Amino acid sequence: MRFDLNLRDKVRSQFRDIAREMQGWQVRSRLLDDEIDRARSQICLFGHTTLRDRLSVGGVDGSGDFPLLSYADSFVYLALAQATVYESNRITGLWEQGPAPEIVFESAWLPESSEEAPEVLDRFHERLAGMSLVDVVDASDYRLLKAKEIRKTSSVQTLLNNLVRPHASDTGNLAIQLRSTAELGAALRLIQSETCPDYLLMDTTFSLPLLSSTSSLFYEHVKRLCCVEALRQGKGFFALSKSHGLPAMDSLEELARDLRSLEGNQVAEHWYLRIPEVGREGWTLSLCEGRRLPPAGAVSYLVRFHRSTSVLRLDMDVNYWERFVKGGTDEETIARERKIFEDLDYACHDQRVYGYPYPIKAAHDRASLMQSERVAMRKQLIAEAVSAGMSPSLFRDPSLATGHR
Repeated sequence: MRFDLNLRDKVRSQFRDIAREMQGWQVRSRLLDDEIDRARSQICLFGHTTLRDRLSVGGVDGSGDFPLLSYADSFVYLALAQATVYESNRITGLWEQGPAPEIVFESAWLPESSEEAPEVLDRFHERLAGMSLVDVVDASDYRLLKAKEIRKTSSVQTLLNNLVRPHASDTGNLAIQLRSTAELGAALRLIQSETCPDYLLMDTTFSLPLLSSTSSLFYEHVKRLCCVEALRQGKGFFALSKSHGLPAMDSLEELARDLRSLEGNQVAEHWYLRIPEVGREGWTLSLCEGRRLPPAGAVSYLVRFHRSTSVLRLDMDVNYWERFVKGGTDEETIARERKIFEDLDYACHDQRVYGYPYPIKAAHDRASLMQSERVAMRKQLIAEAVSAGMSPSLFRDPSLATGHR
């Protein structure tokens, strides 16, 4: 790019048009007048929580290399995920429960044109999930949600046949699938273990991208299986996302500021709003128009734990909500919701990530691959291949081959 590009009239004109479009969208994306009072009445406050007894909170995150290396027209992919579990402690705050869950670490060679490629990818997914594809699809309630969505019942075999299996060179799609499956596989292992925490958190949402399609992604089935297993154990498996995907958040924050009796530009903290749904609350936010929020099979909240972090979106399984959160009265439901958010707030007091649950941050730090680690693993793989009699000249770092590094 030439450095004088930003001086050209064409660039200035395009940016001016974009700014007008953004400004017009900002004006339209406001709470409607008849929604303001409803939204204000639904925003709930909860207390800043510094003490908790016998509370455990876990987190899961993952990473990988997608791909690690290319070899001729084939690719080597690597995916990993780490779970952590912390307990409340009156002296130290969060205290890690040991030993730490075993890390999920899997790599596989995916051929591009071979007829065996789908089978190789399936085996890769099975190792990441820790279960066979058949067992996951059969035990998950994803099949029930899809049947309700598309109004057609599908057998386990039909769903298996229609799983999306990208080509080895489709690195973007494979990156999403493999990383998500690794993370959910780590979560599933922890949920099924004897050390399953009271709450297990992941940096994601409960959205199911292909629910309305005849196809599906394997990790969608694993996600819903985690919900099924957590419900069976009476544990909270929640998705917590920093991207709530809603416009006009300043309108909601202004309402929360009024409830906290704050002035000026002060930020209200320790509040939540359960996103309304017609079938449950009898109304919806216009801000959610055109968005599947809450997702099918989930209840969604907007929550702010601390002024230093943004408003977060929390999704929980609707079956968990109905069994453990929904009360006989609105007051009882709110009391149970407050208890959950105060428990989670307790996990948000670590100074390294104030306002965000530290177990997720700890899992992220442990699962993240440094560049030196990536280089070392590439070298180790090539050395093993050369020892097996393969030519080192056919190996490529994909990012170098495309000029992106």
